[in-house]
Amino acid sequence: MLSLSSVCINTNESELIKNLSITFLPSAIAYFRGKNGCGKTSLLRAIAGIKGVSSGQITFGKNNTPIEELPKPYCIYIGHKTGVKPELTVIENIEFWAKTYNSPELVSAAIFYFQLEEYIHTKCYALSAGQQQKVALAKLLACSSQVWLLDEVENNLDSISRQLLTNLLISKANNGGIIIASSHTETLIDSALIIDLASTS
Repeated sequence: MLSLSSVCINTNESELIKNLSITFLPSAIAYFRGKNGCGKTSLLRAIAGIKGVSSGQITFGKNNTPIEELPKPYCIYIGHKTGVKPELTVIENIEFWAKTYNSPELVSAAIFYFQLEEYIHTKCYALSAGQQQKVALAKLLACSSQVWLLDEVENNLDSISRQLLTNLLISKANNGGIIIASSHTETLIDSALIIDLASTS
């Protein structure tokens, strides 16, 4: 269970998120929607523990532990900056993430699912934007975590890769995961909860 209680996020210019309270139960898939600048990225980064909140609290687990007290990393966050290290090969990136999450046994499955076999020894700077995005998404399978936070990760993906991602999100939710994402495109997941951030500011 992941809960936001009276969360506010302010910048020097404006109040992005005002008194947002919501609980995401296991198997939840939710999408933040809203125009650019409404706070989607800031909120995802706050849930990930990368960015602080101005007030309120974000907690996770049966005991409602504040996220800042949880062992790091407690979730997987993929943002506009994907975290792919361009000077490393595909497999070096994925192995690095898997080691961070103590799940090296998941590397092969991540490579296979996103069809990266022919690129595993290629430096990531030599890949296309779409291929680099698939490397970033392989982190979802290479790292063991119940919570996935995804910020417009469909960018640069072809239709086949988008369907692979959709299928993966549904499978994760069916196995008790919590997925929170932002997107400018219409979701293919009928059961997803849509949260309009324009109404929270």
